[in-house]
Amino acid sequence: MTATTDTPSIQRLSLLQDPLPPFITAAFDAAEQSQHEAGLAWLRNLAQTALPEDEAAYIFIVQQSPDKFIALPLRINEKRREAQALTTYYSSIYSPVCAARQPIELLTTLFTHLASAHRLVSLTLSPMDPHTSVYADCQRALQQAGWKGVHSWHCFSNWFHPVTEEDYASYLQTRPSRLRNTIRRKKRKFYADGRGVCDLVTGYESLVEARSAFESVYANSWKQAEPYPRFVPGLLDMAAGKGWLRLGIARYDGEPVAAQLWLVANGTAAIFKLAYHQDYKALSPGTVLSDHLMAHVIEQDGVRCVDYLTGNDSYKQDWMSARRERHGLAACNPRTLKGLASLAAHSIKSTGKRLIAGRD
Repeated sequence: MTATTDTPSIQRLSLLQDPLPPFITAAFDAAEQSQHEAGLAWLRNLAQTALPEDEAAYIFIVQQSPDKFIALPLRINEKRREAQALTTYYSSIYSPVCAARQPIELLTTLFTHLASAHRLVSLTLSPMDPHTSVYADCQRALQQAGWKGVHSWHCFSNWFHPVTEEDYASYLQTRPSRLRNTIRRKKRKFYADGRGVCDLVTGYESLVEARSAFESVYANSWKQAEPYPRFVPGLLDMAAGKGWLRLGIARYDGEPVAAQLWLVANGTAAIFKLAYHQDYKALSPGTVLSDHLMAHVIEQDGVRCVDYLTGNDSYKQDWMSARRERHGLAACNPRTLKGLASLAAHSIKSTGKRLIAGRD
């Protein structure tokens, strides 16, 4: 791809079919060093295993010079002409990959191109950190590019814990007494007479057996079936290859009774999946396994943060100490009839909410 220093160039590349320029690959590799979901490995697994059949994954690149560009991963439904961030049910954070000190001009150029050249009806970017400059820049650039009905909304809460304690025992002292007492009682019961054991898989060795145990626990838990059953196996392979994998399995009398998938990357332990066998609920094997994994990531991996990713569940507040919010951005394209219809529907809905709020 060529670029001039005056006029930005724009290119759309298929994430799964087109070769990516080396500078783009390097940019995503750098982004992965701060957030594992920003890397190409995560995005490709998502695109291969967790998109509807009528959607495809692309990277839009707007470049003004060799060192000034933005890459925007999107999932697009060509028939409906709708675009969303390349995220799914499994995603906890999203952001464009920016190599520009002031990206708003390039973002405006790209959003204008998406509205005029591709005639997209709508564009949705979520979930994002609302306190970042790129979030504000995206919101402003959408408006400057002529998108209408630009609005934000709350996606979910994210509980996390910045690890400042020197060991797990010190961390546990910062947690509520009811959690400490529960862990003490449940561990005594679970491990009594050697009937309970917790194992941890971090690589390909024993992964096949551990994956089978994970699937067994999940099938006998309260969890609904995975909407995209190929995603987690792909994630396990990818995480094992990168050294991120922390797959915990709790067994009682040899039976898998709890399973948790954590990812350790860039000094953060991300708690991605957890489930326990319903028939063993009285043992609280999930609590015992969380205790085992938390001790490992703090004392063995030396993480600086533990992140529960998505959801405001009350039990997460017992383990974590801080909360932040994730928001989304959405807009309609008034250059299209469907975009105008969507804009009208959004305006009516917004007006209704304001009237209801006024009566309250």
